[in-house]
Amino acid sequence: MRIDKQITGELLTLTPYGRIDAVSAKEFEECLMAALQESDNIIIDLKECEYISSSGLRVFLTAKKQLGDRGAFSIVNACRAILDVFEMTGFCDIFHIENSEDKSQADIRVIFFDIDGTLLSHRTGKVPESTRSALKKVQEKGIKIVVATGRDITELKKLPVMDLNFDGYLTLNGNICLDKNEKMFAGNEIDPGEVEVLVSIFQAGKIPFVLIGEEKRYINYVDEVVIKTQLATHGTVPDIGEYKGEKIYQCIAFVDAETRKKLEDMLDHCQITSWNETGIDIIAKTGGKAAGIQKFLDEEKISRSQTMAFGDGENDLSMLKYAGTGVAMGNSCPVLKISADYVTADIDDDGIEKALQHFHLID
Repeated sequence: MRIDKQITGELLTLTPYGRIDAVSAKEFEECLMAALQESDNIIIDLKECEYISSSGLRVFLTAKKQLGDRGAFSIVNACRAILDVFEMTGFCDIFHIENSEDKSQADIRVIFFDIDGTLLSHRTGKVPESTRSALKKVQEKGIKIVVATGRDITELKKLPVMDLNFDGYLTLNGNICLDKNEKMFAGNEIDPGEVEVLVSIFQAGKIPFVLIGEEKRYINYVDEVVIKTQLATHGTVPDIGEYKGEKIYQCIAFVDAETRKKLEDMLDHCQITSWNETGIDIIAKTGGKAAGIQKFLDEEKISRSQTMAFGDGENDLSMLKYAGTGVAMGNSCPVLKISADYVTADIDDDGIEKALQHFHLID
C-alpha cells in the first residue's frame, strides 16, 4: 500500500492510502514501527484511508503500547466509516482522534488568539496583513476576537497589536481577564503560601525571576539570558524592584530545562509552561488559558462548542484542548500539533486566514 511520510521538526505524520486490512496491515505495521524509531510524536492522517479492519486496529494498539507514555499519538481526518469502527471498538476512548471536517460548520461566536508566534510574527515583528484582514472580516460577522496571552496588558500596549480592536484580553495566561475596555472582570492569584516560596526564590537572586501583580511586574536582576530571551520574543526587560506584599498572578523565570524541572518538583500549587527555550511562566495550578476562557464564556453567556482558539506554544495547549475547535499554527511545537483539531500554515504563510477559510468563517 502507499504510505506517505512527512517530518516537521519532531513531528512525524503518516498518511496511508486505501484500506488497512488483512492484506495491507503488515506493511502498515512495519512503516509505523519504523516511524516510532524516528519520533515520539506521531500523527496518523486518515484523509486518504477508506476503511480499517480488525487487522489494522491491532496495529494501532501495538503502536500505542510500544510508545507508552514517552510521546504523543494522534489520529486525524478519519472518514465516517472509520469513525464508526473507532466508536464501536472504544478506540475513541483510547486514542486522541480528531476530525476537523466535522467541526467546519460550527456556530463560532468567539475566537481566542495567542499573540507571539500566532498573531505577531517573530520574523517580522508585525501582524501579517492577511491576518489583519481576516480578523476584520470575522468581526464584521459578529464574531468576537479575544487575546489569550502570557503577557500583561502593559506589555501588550508596546506591541503593534492593540489597533486590532479586541473584544477582551485574557492576560498572564488567563489569570487576569479584562473586558474590551481593559477593565478587570476576573482574576486568579497564586496561593499566598506558595507566593512565600516564590518570593524567597526572587530574593535569593540565584536565577533571574520576575514577579507580576495586577498593576506591575519587576525582576530581581538582569543578565545576558534575560536580554537574549526577551529580544527573541520582542519582549521588554522588566524594571528591577522589590516585593511589597501585593497579590501575585504570575512569575517568569529565565532558566534552562534542568532548573525548570527543579522548580516543577518544588512547587506544589503551581504549574509551569514554556514560551521560549530559556523562558517559563509560573501560574496557579487552577489557572491557565483554558480557565481564563471559561471565565470569559461565563461573562458573555457563550458555550464551549461556540469557541475557536489559535496558538503555537506549550502554554497554548490547555486552550486548544478546551476550545470547541483548536487550531495550531504551522510553526507550532510538535505537542500542540498533535493535540489540535486542525493544523494550519505558518504565521508568515497566511496561517490564520487559511484556517478561517477552511472552517468557512470567511471567504
